[in-house]
Amino acid sequence: MRSQNAVDQQFNEAVESLVDRIQADPNILAAMVAGSFSYAQVWEKSDLDVEIIGKDGIRPTSSFFSLVENGVNIHASLTPRSAFKQSIERAQQGSFMHSYFSHSTLLFSKDDSIKEWYDKNASRDNIGDRDKQLQVLNVIAETLPTLIYAEKQSYVNNDIPISFLALLTVVEGLARIEVLLNNEIPAREVIQPALKYNPKFFKHVYTDLINSEKTETVIQDAIDAINEYIDERQFIFQPILDYLTEQKGARTNSEMNAFFHSKFRDASVDTICQWLTWKGIIQQVSAPMKLTVKSQIVVEEPAYLYDKSEPASQPPRLKHEIHSDIKNAVERFADTIVEERYVVAAILTSNLTQDNVWEKTNVYMSLIMRDGTKFHQKECQLIEEGIPIRVRLYTRSDYKKLLERNLQGSFFHYTLSQGEILFTKDPTIKDLHKDLDVIGDRDRQSQLFNAASSVTTVLAKAEKWFYVKKDYDYTFYYLMYALRELARIETFRHGEVPKRKAIYQALKHNPKFFNAIFTDILNIPKDEKGLGEVLELIDSYLEENVTVFFKPLLDFLEDSGGECSLSDIYDHFGHRQLWIVMACEWLAQKEILEQFASPIRLTKDSKVSVEEPSYFYDVDNPFL
Repeated sequence: MRSQNAVDQQFNEAVESLVDRIQADPNILAAMVAGSFSYAQVWEKSDLDVEIIGKDGIRPTSSFFSLVENGVNIHASLTPRSAFKQSIERAQQGSFMHSYFSHSTLLFSKDDSIKEWYDKNASRDNIGDRDKQLQVLNVIAETLPTLIYAEKQSYVNNDIPISFLALLTVVEGLARIEVLLNNEIPAREVIQPALKYNPKFFKHVYTDLINSEKTETVIQDAIDAINEYIDERQFIFQPILDYLTEQKGARTNSEMNAFFHSKFRDASVDTICQWLTWKGIIQQVSAPMKLTVKSQIVVEEPAYLYDKSEPASQPPRLKHEIHSDIKNAVERFADTIVEERYVVAAILTSNLTQDNVWEKTNVYMSLIMRDGTKFHQKECQLIEEGIPIRVRLYTRSDYKKLLERNLQGSFFHYTLSQGEILFTKDPTIKDLHKDLDVIGDRDRQSQLFNAASSVTTVLAKAEKWFYVKKDYDYTFYYLMYALRELARIETFRHGEVPKRKAIYQALKHNPKFFNAIFTDILNIPKDEKGLGEVLELIDSYLEENVTVFFKPLLDFLEDSGGECSLSDIYDHFGHRQLWIVMACEWLAQKEILEQFASPIRLTKDSKVSVEEPSYFYDVDNPFL
């Protein structure tokens, strides 16, 4: 590795060179750099994240560019001034967009109003109470489903390793909450500042958990501590409780989602309300609803009310009771909706075997509707005799298109392959579900390429925390994300559809490798020697299989017979995705591809050009 001074100099010169180029373009008004260069520490495999602001009315050749300056790869976005301002102003304080912007550095501005606006808004500790509260609520809505999954893996499936992996994701969510509650805008890595703010808790559920033997008792202790952490911070849920208090009566799940829609990202209030019901904080009742505008059949959806004087907690049902209750609820629900003339088919996508259900089980189901059917919402939470049923609605043609568009081997593909058709009025639906457990060679290659590219992205982060930061717990944390994709890769290699717990499929097919990078290091303290060996094993695994994992890209470059710009590669694969860039960068670092630079213009009216990477693949490369 080169010295840090040498790396810093290379990146500083790259930024200066980029600024010189884009400042000369009259269509460009300002630029800012974010990511490690702005607020952390770069290393030789880092790249630059740059936001470029153009004049209103510009005609950009793309909204996303991959550039190169002084040997440094740059990922750049180009946005007109008004659109960029609107995106920042709309972003809630504490959101990802606000965090990204507040951790940036303004490189230059030709427009005094942009600089004034930047100086006013780019503050790392500028977060109002209302936005902080909503952001915390957003994070808990995204975190609770993973906590419930971790609990299930421990209590129901007795799967300690998978429960532990899920808890790592939960801890990251709680760390984001901790940082927000301490009036700091979270950056990408949030566990380190959370350890500073609340060392006792995060040492227990993160540092100690990572470095201890994973037993049932240890996992249970971590789950209890996490639940206690959330219980002690009931104010997190205050916006929900305030809304229900103001309504002075029960409000349906649909009404609540409609009210909170603009305040949430992709999360919904569904899981939060279920959680508060389980805790006995709010009460759940049911309310009638119709699936479509013209439905004659009525189903039930949850409704909630908040009455402090009436605690609503109920003792959990026994496992044999909950299994029979769920089975009966599904049968009753199917009997009801089969009479709905707009419903063509019902497909159960949950595993409801007796050894896989518990008191917090949600039933998941897809309903296929007649073409032309107008329904109020594409996804809704229903309830049948107290059993929650999560329903996704598709028109028949949309469902067929979805199956055709989704790559075989995707999680959606796996979910459908495990599905059970409860009833169908259209025999072609059954035909669509035939051979879903088979992956065609073309889709297998695409999935291998996607997953391997994702591994290179995560591996670069793990290497930085290992070599530069020397934080071995966080190195392990990133390696566990890489593990998930590596398990999918190994499963694809053997022609199987990866399951949610693909690690067990991978261990069956390649026990030596996956024991070495997972099982053998899971229950021991994490140190430089052990993690260094894991990093080397993963690197060798990718290198030894490079012509298999990256075959679609290498085939395209070989067929091209010469140097191809990244824009050419994007055009071939039909989209501009960061993982394609990362794959090319990793292959170039390994000297499997040769990287050059090609001129490209940011807008159709630009008189000056910048440089984007281009690549050449030599099939006779001695490094292969």
